[in-house]
Amino acid sequence: MPVERVGGDAERAVASILGQDAPFPFELIVVSAVPLSLGGETRVTNVVETNRNPATRRNRAVSVARGELLAFIDDDAAADPRWLATAVAYLDAHPDVLAIGGPDPAPPDSTIPELISDTLLATRFIGSGVACHENRRGVFDLRHATDIALVNLFVRRSAFTGFDEAIGYIGEDTGLIDGLLQRGRVVYHDGVRVFHRRRAFPGPYLRQRWRYRVKTGQMFAGGSRAHRGNPKILAFVVAGFFGLLLAPIFALPYALLTLALGIPATRLPMRWWPAIPFAFAAHHATYWFGIVTGMLTSRNV
Repeated sequence: MPVERVGGDAERAVASILGQDAPFPFELIVVSAVPLSLGGETRVTNVVETNRNPATRRNRAVSVARGELLAFIDDDAAADPRWLATAVAYLDAHPDVLAIGGPDPAPPDSTIPELISDTLLATRFIGSGVACHENRRGVFDLRHATDIALVNLFVRRSAFTGFDEAIGYIGEDTGLIDGLLQRGRVVYHDGVRVFHRRRAFPGPYLRQRWRYRVKTGQMFAGGSRAHRGNPKILAFVVAGFFGLLLAPIFALPYALLTLALGIPATRLPMRWWPAIPFAFAAHHATYWFGIVTGMLTSRNV
């Protein structure tokens, strides 16, 4: 778990791991730029890594880890009490599975701006398009490396090849998972659950999504197999182009579609439902312009 400072969400994240209902020993390694004051907690190992590259930090943590299974989580997420037990039981029962991940919905105490962001990510077909963000039900093999995220990921130590530190922030998990998919099975399991704090809509959320989608466009144009092999990226770019040309005609159908798909996925109070089409318009515009910008500025990232 990369940690900037102990307190607030990070304190809750650490507590959610130490409070796991797990009938086996485990260790928690937190990586920080400076030594952390952990209040004498002996169950936590603090590794100091001044390089804030998330791939570097996690690789550094793995280098001192003693376990056979590696579990990755962020400091703004809280794990379900059975997070470890569920993942370990499945991996023990399926030795051919190299990695497993699951949903990362917003926590129950989310604010309205956070719930708007969660709605944008969780809505099927027109949201993030990512299984873990959509809180999908069931247990199934992954077809796309982007369907689980580093905030909720287990990898067998024997299969771990390291995060690509050249990728930097955003995309290092996709690169790792894509490599695992070429060698074996990676599974999505809805019982392997964490609650991940969302960036508040609009400002913090849209800025984060812009960075993500610029990186998506760069990796797509740069020949990333995980991105080139995902037909949804090119389809979205093409659909967005025609959407811009025909915006006056499609405005009402677009609003109705976002409501029809967004309402079943949202946890917003009903009085906030009219905001859903406007939020999706900002969300889709940010995604489209971000991906196109990334494609145009790619230098084989």
